[in-house]
Amino acid sequence: MEKQTREQTANAGLKLSRRTFVGGAAMAAAAGGFGASAWASAKEEVERLKAEGWEAHPVACCMCGARCGMLAMKKKGEKPSMQTVRIFPNPDHPQRGYCGRGAQAIWAWDHPLRIKKPLKRVGERGEGKFEEISWDQALDEIAGKIKELAAKHGERSICLTSHNFTGYQNWFAAPFGTPNVINHSATCNSASTLGRRMIFGPTFSGLGLVEPDYENARYLLLVGRTVSCAIGVQTTIARARERGCKIVFVDPRMPETAWADAQWIPIKPGTDAAFLHAMIYVGRKEKLVDLEWLARWTNAAYLVGEDLMPVTERVMKGEESGASNRRFAVISKSDGSMVFQGPKLNEKGQPVGFDEDPTLELALDWTGTVTTADGRSINAQTAYHAFCAVNDKYSPEETAKITGIPADTIIEAAREFFTLGGVCDDGWYSSRNANDVEAYGMMNVLNLFTGRFDHKGGCIITVGGGYGGPGIKAAGKTRTGPTGVSWEYNAGKPLDKQFFPEGIGTLWTTFEAMKTGKPYPIRALIMTGCSMFHREANSQRLIDAFKSLDLIVSQDILPQESNDWADYVLPSTFFMENHEYLGVNYARDGWVQKSDSTLDPPEGCEARHDIWQFMELLRRINPEYAARVGYTKELKTRKEWQAFWDKQIVDKAWAGFIAKKNAAKPGEGDRIAREVEEKGYAQTAWKVYDQVPYKRPFTTPTGKAEIVSFYVLTMPSAKGIQPIPEHYTTKAYTHPKPLSDEFIIVSGKDGATNAGVTLFTWPTKFLGDRTLWINPVDAERLGIKTGDTVEVEGLDNHVKGRTKVTVTNRVMAGVLFSHGFSGGVRTKNLPPEYEWVREGINTHWFATGYSQVSCGNMANNVSVRIKRV
Repeated sequence: MEKQTREQTANAGLKLSRRTFVGGAAMAAAAGGFGASAWASAKEEVERLKAEGWEAHPVACCMCGARCGMLAMKKKGEKPSMQTVRIFPNPDHPQRGYCGRGAQAIWAWDHPLRIKKPLKRVGERGEGKFEEISWDQALDEIAGKIKELAAKHGERSICLTSHNFTGYQNWFAAPFGTPNVINHSATCNSASTLGRRMIFGPTFSGLGLVEPDYENARYLLLVGRTVSCAIGVQTTIARARERGCKIVFVDPRMPETAWADAQWIPIKPGTDAAFLHAMIYVGRKEKLVDLEWLARWTNAAYLVGEDLMPVTERVMKGEESGASNRRFAVISKSDGSMVFQGPKLNEKGQPVGFDEDPTLELALDWTGTVTTADGRSINAQTAYHAFCAVNDKYSPEETAKITGIPADTIIEAAREFFTLGGVCDDGWYSSRNANDVEAYGMMNVLNLFTGRFDHKGGCIITVGGGYGGPGIKAAGKTRTGPTGVSWEYNAGKPLDKQFFPEGIGTLWTTFEAMKTGKPYPIRALIMTGCSMFHREANSQRLIDAFKSLDLIVSQDILPQESNDWADYVLPSTFFMENHEYLGVNYARDGWVQKSDSTLDPPEGCEARHDIWQFMELLRRINPEYAARVGYTKELKTRKEWQAFWDKQIVDKAWAGFIAKKNAAKPGEGDRIAREVEEKGYAQTAWKVYDQVPYKRPFTTPTGKAEIVSFYVLTMPSAKGIQPIPEHYTTKAYTHPKPLSDEFIIVSGKDGATNAGVTLFTWPTKFLGDRTLWINPVDAERLGIKTGDTVEVEGLDNHVKGRTKVTVTNRVMAGVLFSHGFSGGVRTKNLPPEYEWVREGINTHWFATGYSQVSCGNMANNVSVRIKRV
């Protein structure tokens, strides 16, 4: 009984004040959450440096994929160095970034281990033994091998993979003719993407489009979300917090951003959907939810059969079932009659409005029998009734048994959420337990029960900057390059879509094709900016795939572990060395920004832009391929490339955008261009609330948000996903025995380090945490103290590793925590001063690689046993 009491105490929700917000790593992690006075100080410092002869160059940070706004301050007339270039936040930028990762950008630019020249493997794969060669030799040999493999196995035998740079890879893949550009979203955001798609429809599923109105929120619920990326979100949340917004984190470990005036509710891994159901359960039972809004703006009042398939007008006529007919049955609350309503569709079959009587009051909680025109009886119920039948299983008391969260804590959180008009974050990095799609679907469903969708302070549709940059346009089987050259494209879909049609990037699906040639051969892999062993769950499976290939090429800036397995490593330029215009991600309003080519590569570094590398490969394989993307002659020097790429491609696309803005509103484009040059950013659109679905429908079958997903029910590609999302036990890993030496390790990030680039940057040696966290209750039971070394063994694959331990109540009892993209680097041939990157473990060593159906979402969390050594 004493142990149980101690564990309950260890897992109780914690409320912390700003007085506890201390520590060096915390300052870096919390930089994006600075208050107004701190940003004023940053602005003063920028102006002081300008007065002393420093230039301010705007850059869109690419230390992660958020592209937050920063300034590279460069001393005029001085050679660029660590002393003459300083990284600052861009103080008034709408997504101003200054986390510990962005602050370390200058360390990455002039890193002692930066790859300076093309490398060719001279040892066995995995040994990390290379020789430096010339660009001509590297590109000639790679192009020759690709050409040979394509002739033997077809263009689709060449596969490209990245996470943040798949856009770069399309400049090669589209003109060459391979569909296989496959990113690593399966261990990042696949689950949250499908979670939005099933509730709101395909065009509302992308990252950053459906978001909390952070700045105006009064109660912000963050389930498995740390807001350490995009770091600019922390700034926005800080303003809301200063106005009294309550911030609640639900996570097995306490994120750094929960340290200041926030509540942390520990939860057992893989049980988020149960907690979210319990929130709605309390809201329903205590009549805190907005049923009137649900009846009008969701499919809650639409009739479904026992199989949850929608009852449509065609069904009632005795014809085929399903949502192919877009007029759905509802019941009038006043007289019990059946009425049909649905979306108005355009010529493409997309919802553009609603064909319904807005004054008709609909029965929401109805069940009964309806008779079709041919005399068949159908047991029917409203979607709301079907949802409630599932939701009734999740009382706070029952949910406490599943989640480890006390029932009173669940009740308190639900009451506060609904009475304060709360909003739940819809998620970003969402691949943890391979049962995550339903959890992220439930985050969106919870927001529907508030009745505040697209209202100020609720869950909203963001605007977007409207600028996509230069690229290759697709229209059916035609592709058109940036200079207007078109060609026929018959490559089809990437291989992973055959296995996970609702996914947005599951690379391991190509591994069988690499090893056996089925369903067709994959013989070459090009990796762009990859830390593959920290992206791909199940490290041994990745190694086996590497061993089977004929050609591996890596484009990178630092010696990532996956580079050891490459045949060629090509030195890439860094984001501060590249010129581009782009939109601002994850902001409420529409903004565009400029990322200046602040620096050249350091002296002695022959790094070149990834797209230049691709274009030169295309030119060597077939000049016609290169001409498709406007590259018609060899450009050997960086200056020649900049004259072509910066002026003829980037600036030309930007000029076209400005011209369109001027055409739409005289002078508007000129304003945008002027502000971007002066400040580094400009606003292009302003958020107007109360638009979706009120004036613009969703793209679900009903045009409304769907608490029973008709999208899932009617799309064969979504087979296996629950139409009413709820909790189920994951199959991704063996579940540990309670009160034993077995645990789930949850993996996550902070804002201080934890990125593929910062794995090697010097401040990470001191800011980074490469230890394994354990709760004091578990540590005492196992006789473990802070600083001890433990052996970690995977329960599913028996892989072993060693790491030091930190005993902390910032992780719940029964769970361990390890920072992702932090330690466990096994890169060969490191100099002694960088041996510290080997410290710690990489959870992907222990992962099974199990994927959730339909979307391929994988588990970054793993199960292990530990013992002190």
